[in-house]
Amino acid sequence: MLFKKLIKQKLCEPDVVMYNTMIKGLCKFSNNVTALALLRLMEQTNCKPDIVTYNTIIDSLCKDKMIDDALKLFKEMVCNKSILPDVITYTSLICGLCKFGRWDEASKMLKQMEDEKISPNVQTFTVLVDAFCKEGKVEEAEAIIDIMVERGEVPNIVTYNSLIDGYCLRGEMIKAREIFDSMTLRGLAPNVVTYSSLLNGYCKNLNIEKAVQMFHEMSGKGLKPNVVTYNTMIQGFFQVGRCVDARKLFDEMHAQGQIPNQYTYRIVLGGLCSNRQVEDALSLFHLIGDSRLNSDIVVYTILIDGAGKCGKVDIARVLFQGLIDKGLQPNVRTYTVMISGFCQEGQLGEAKLLFLKMDESGCPPDNVTYRVFLQGCLKNQHYDDVEMLLQEMVDRGDSLDASTLSLFIDHIAAGLLHRSMLKLLGKLVPKELMDDPSLCDW
Repeated sequence: MLFKKLIKQKLCEPDVVMYNTMIKGLCKFSNNVTALALLRLMEQTNCKPDIVTYNTIIDSLCKDKMIDDALKLFKEMVCNKSILPDVITYTSLICGLCKFGRWDEASKMLKQMEDEKISPNVQTFTVLVDAFCKEGKVEEAEAIIDIMVERGEVPNIVTYNSLIDGYCLRGEMIKAREIFDSMTLRGLAPNVVTYSSLLNGYCKNLNIEKAVQMFHEMSGKGLKPNVVTYNTMIQGFFQVGRCVDARKLFDEMHAQGQIPNQYTYRIVLGGLCSNRQVEDALSLFHLIGDSRLNSDIVVYTILIDGAGKCGKVDIARVLFQGLIDKGLQPNVRTYTVMISGFCQEGQLGEAKLLFLKMDESGCPPDNVTYRVFLQGCLKNQHYDDVEMLLQEMVDRGDSLDASTLSLFIDHIAAGLLHRSMLKLLGKLVPKELMDDPSLCDW
């Protein structure tokens, strides 16, 4: 690194501001290793790191999910360097711990912060509100906002956005709208994130008309929808079968200068396939011709699944072979949807060959793959491998879901499978199904 060379050859003597600027730039691009190396270089000079230096690196480590490294650096800062943490330090660490669901440690960190007479600021409270909302604990999040207000801290747009999103994730749209209205009454102007959360909530509740209304309201207020907003609305249209409107919005997205990302294409292709428009999905896939899209295993899986469910197993087979020819490695879901397609068309021999190939390819079948193959065997009255598959599931510690178990019971009741199979099935029933009244008689 040129900067390091200049220092070692004593061609310049940077001060703490220059070091901190360099470290901030490195952390901005997640170059934490070099940022830490620069911190160690500082320690060897007369220019010692300060709280800003440590805060910058700790925050970057937390954002990059390196929370244990951040805690280690925090301990070093306090115990070895005698640098006192401030509200920024604690907020970064609390945020990092909450993202990993390490609630006890986050709570201890908050208590430690208050023991040190460091008052949480708006950012600290907002981090806690967001963490609770993402866990579905919106009542606790509202309690945090009450404490926040009592202490003289005014919730900002980010705080309210987190709370609105929390209610939207729980499907409580009336409450989400109430928060939205109360926020505007307090003089806070909703932004693109606010509207995107509400749109997502309405779309997930299949209330597409309300989502469209909010989308137009947003544009009327001069807010420009971003990629996330468009993705949400396009997916919402597909979910209610309004494929024409979804395609129109996809075209509008281009016209407005918003470049579709990988998720956009996954949504569009998946939406077309789920609405049994596989040919249109394939046409779009070939029309795009983007190298990233053509090497996206998720996109291939969507198309293979769609083709299989529409009874176009030959197209699914061509796609599956195509990804292998390109050197792409199918994942467990790709194999599973291809096996499902074969089973649906009664091609049990092909399904079995692919099932056996999974282990050879270093991608062993999971619980879902076993269930799909077993259901295919039962529906096609192909019982040769059923007992072996069940025994393998027992050995693996897998379990059956309600639909597969119900299918087995129907076949036993019809005399197509021997009742001795019940003993093996009993080992595969999860606890939550034991009390299912529809299965209790078997």
